[in-house]
Amino acid sequence: MDKRILLGIDADLSLITQFALHEISELVGQSGSSVQLILLNVISVTQVIAMHPGLYVGQVIPVATPSWQRSQAEDVLRKARLLLQQEGIALERTEGIVRIGAPADEIVKAAREFQVRLIVLGSRGNSFKQRLRRLVLGSISRRVLRFAPCPIMIVVPPQPAHSRDLTTWYEDAIRCYLNENPQALSVFTPQQAAQQFAPPNKKAVGRKEVRAASHALDKLTQEGILCCHDVQGELHYVND
Repeated sequence: MDKRILLGIDADLSLITQFALHEISELVGQSGSSVQLILLNVISVTQVIAMHPGLYVGQVIPVATPSWQRSQAEDVLRKARLLLQQEGIALERTEGIVRIGAPADEIVKAAREFQVRLIVLGSRGNSFKQRLRRLVLGSISRRVLRFAPCPIMIVVPPQPAHSRDLTTWYEDAIRCYLNENPQALSVFTPQQAAQQFAPPNKKAVGRKEVRAASHALDKLTQEGILCCHDVQGELHYVND
């Protein structure tokens, strides 16, 4: 039986998840063995505290999942599989599944169901917003670590140490975005790119980030991926 690895895929296919996909593709490629990748997207169910007669406090009332959420989840998984294909992992070695429920619980259930050897999750960062979310809702990775039937790999994206690393971050982020949206007309200014593709550890975007984004856009222009236009004294970079 082939070895199986389970990857948690978030709803927006964030840069953190894309980095995790890149890391696991390198790991699988170096192993030289036959590994099946199970990509899991969990549609989180809204939990409602029951206050009605006949229901105990804390009971979860099932909430119907709109069809657009399932379609969105399936589309995200399709994109994730294509990204892995671009990294050299054949489509037949990947499978996307959608589950509905509490993310941590569904990850553990899927790991047991598919008898996976490893669970891979992307780290969501340590910003104030993320710390507050973990305080209120709890950490998905912590709960998975507690109940998982196999080892877990938490992938943490590199933190920019200086301007050159920051430029590389923006270059990779913009390149990934363009690969995901090949048919869309994308227009960037350095300020917009700095804000849209800011590293997860950045609480605010400043001159350093704008300068790094500008260098990244210039490099992509030199490679012929973008075109640069001066619009009323402001540089606009277009994928056309």
